[in-house]
Amino acid sequence: MKIKKKETGITLIALVITVIVLLILAGVTIAALSGDNGILTRAKEAKEKTEQAQEDEKQKLSDMENLLGSYNLKNVNTADTNPAATIPENSIVLEDDANNGIVIKDKNENEWVWVEVPKTTVFSGLIIDTTKELIEQDYNDIRDRLIEYVGVYRNGSSYQAKEIWEDEWYEGCGLTPEEYTTIYQKMLKGIYKYGGFWIGRYEAGIEGSIEDISKARTSSSSRIEIGTSPKAISQKDAVPYNYIYYEEAQKLAQNMRPDDNYISSLMFGIQWDLVCKFLEMKGGLTTADINSNSGSWGIYNNVERIITSSNAKQERWKTQLWTTIKGTKPASGMLLTTGASDEAKKMNIYDLAGNVWEWTLEKYFKSVNRSIRGGYYDNTSSIYPASCRSITETSFVDSHVGFRAMLYEL
Repeated sequence: MKIKKKETGITLIALVITVIVLLILAGVTIAALSGDNGILTRAKEAKEKTEQAQEDEKQKLSDMENLLGSYNLKNVNTADTNPAATIPENSIVLEDDANNGIVIKDKNENEWVWVEVPKTTVFSGLIIDTTKELIEQDYNDIRDRLIEYVGVYRNGSSYQAKEIWEDEWYEGCGLTPEEYTTIYQKMLKGIYKYGGFWIGRYEAGIEGSIEDISKARTSSSSRIEIGTSPKAISQKDAVPYNYIYYEEAQKLAQNMRPDDNYISSLMFGIQWDLVCKFLEMKGGLTTADINSNSGSWGIYNNVERIITSSNAKQERWKTQLWTTIKGTKPASGMLLTTGASDEAKKMNIYDLAGNVWEWTLEKYFKSVNRSIRGGYYDNTSSIYPASCRSITETSFVDSHVGFRAMLYEL
């Protein structure tokens, strides 16, 4: 009897089936790896989401630092000045380098520049405890040190005779005597404590006028009513808030504060002088550039200015017709929207010399007249430089008079 041997090995059919199975598995694997919903695609998306989450977390940490007042500002000597301690909540730092001029944008989109007043220089040897209520002598000591520091700018421009200009209350300024004194003293205390203060990066503009030029005021414009009239803003490309009475300017300036922890107001005369000194010390300008002829950086009728803003507009002398301007402003009188030319910017402050005169809370000692500063667009730069003062009544109103707000923490 023959014994049949058992066959071993893989049959052709089994091999084919195996290959087919492998191909199916390979296809499934490739499909799982590729395609819009594949593993590789999802892995890439996961990587991108992780990176975005990291960026979001970084931004949240940065925002938290901002909210906590922990700003990483550059080239700041806190023994002299401490802008980080006075930045309003929910603000964004647009320029963090003190050598360029620190700029913030508050929650209302208004932009402010820190004016440094170096404490170790100005207040050397003067010791005042700011945690306690200051007495009148403390305020006088701070004021006198500031007046000494600003030097020639306290007298106006070089061609003006030395006169006495005082930050003193006068009826029609939009403040009671008590309110004036309170704001003035808090301003002095803030400068001593923090070594500086904030001012509007731009001349005050009219809310809405960046997009809608019909918001521009005219000689026949209705008077200002807080809560009804457009707000004042410190933003680029706005029509300057002109044809404005002194009292109206103060009320509008007061409403520019970001919250109740801050005071905003017209600048006092000493603050304007401190801005001039700041530009001399940090802005690359000489005393003559500020005090004798501001033609190298101001908006005047005898100088050209390169227009750098793509949204800049002009109004020729009292035409009440605003038109686009590009290229170069000729050497003729024309009012420009805010921040139209970077040539008129120093330490990130625009248009301090020319464009419009700016109301201040300063009084001329020989009369009840108030002081406006800086010259305007149809002036000559050698007659009305940045430090210049002009005397006018509080009832004066015209196209070439506007204002700029200051801001400080309570």
